[in-house]
Amino acid sequence: MTGAQERRIIDDMAAQPATVARLTIRELSALGDLEEVYALFDRIWRPDRSNPPVTVEHLRALTHAGNYVAGAYDGDELIGACVGFFAAPPGRSLHSHVAGVSSAARGRHVGFALKAHQREWALARGLSEITWTFDPLVRRNAYFNLAKLQARPSDYLVDFYGDMDDAINGGQGSDRLLTRWRLDAPEVVAACAAGGGTGAVEPPGAVPALTESPSGRPVAAP
Repeated sequence: MTGAQERRIIDDMAAQPATVARLTIRELSALGDLEEVYALFDRIWRPDRSNPPVTVEHLRALTHAGNYVAGAYDGDELIGACVGFFAAPPGRSLHSHVAGVSSAARGRHVGFALKAHQREWALARGLSEITWTFDPLVRRNAYFNLAKLQARPSDYLVDFYGDMDDAINGGQGSDRLLTRWRLDAPEVVAACAAGGGTGAVEPPGAVPALTESPSGRPVAAP
């Protein structure tokens, strides 16, 4: 199969979520495109200059080695991007390192469309799972990852990145929840087929650990 044929298959299979989000998603490797990804992430995280989420050189090396970098476009404007690399065990897993969406594009299911594209990219390469970490104290992240995408929690990683000096993570610890996305699991297939524009379902067997009081404060479940 040629690279062009492979890209068409990925585009076709991921088309529904992208259509819902009214955008175009494509793999990126040209230096100018990677510079746009760096600039987008810089606007989102506003990091200390010594510790950006990614650098252009890092992205260049990843794409040259065959890893995953993709961008979501509204017309000619890059509004979201996702970066991942092959992980152990070889030939089975991809680790999704970072994904970000412009604040102006929130509510359009851009993140979901990017993950659907990443899933099809991984399946086209014979992979069976994607892993990533997220901040478990951000409720919208937990809802997106565990309910919308139907990923499953795997490990709680204490202070995983150490001190982080950026507009999103600064001033707090970097505890993370590692999730595993089994790409052919029935609930994942159904979630991706829904296109991201429908309500999420509670994962089977989920038990509430925290609920919310009328005042909005967390309440530990019995």
